[in-house]
Amino acid sequence: MSLDETSDATLTDAILVVRCQLGDESAWRALVEQWHPRLWRFVLRMLSDQTAAEDVLQTVWLRVVRSLIRLRDPDRLAAWIYRIARLAVADQLRHQYRQPLTVKIEDVTQVNLCLTAFQVGEEIEHGLRELHVADREVVVLFYLEQLSVAEVAGICELPEGTVKSRLNRARFQMRDTLEKKEPKHEKRN
Repeated sequence: MSLDETSDATLTDAILVVRCQLGDESAWRALVEQWHPRLWRFVLRMLSDQTAAEDVLQTVWLRVVRSLIRLRDPDRLAAWIYRIARLAVADQLRHQYRQPLTVKIEDVTQVNLCLTAFQVGEEIEHGLRELHVADREVVVLFYLEQLSVAEVAGICELPEGTVKSRLNRARFQMRDTLEKKEPKHEKRN
């Protein structure tokens, strides 16, 4: 997404927010049409369970409807709405957030995995499911929702350095997961 496209999307979001705050029903429909697919992707990738994702997404929209009137900076809709989604996912996965991170990284210099180079497919979805939930959320927001490190840090309420560390750790783990999943080619005589 170019800077102009990002600015246009932010402006469109801001206008929709103001219209929704004024009670415009067509603006609410437009907001849902625009944001529902993005939120669905985020929630589903975080939970990997369609039924749970549907329940969480319903909770997200309920929270958005109830609190949009209090959003003071309409330009920050993306960060605000992803934070609501993140908190709803966290409520669903609270026990997973409390579990310690356990990742073994053997050789940092050999990592050559760039998620943006892959087409998101079954292998990537499998790799995402294997990540600790704290790492999965930064990967989904950064690589798949294409938010900046600063935006991810704001949404997750983390320092930017922590976001970078989690992205790095997730790349290692995804590489290891994907390498283990690759079928071994046997030689035929």
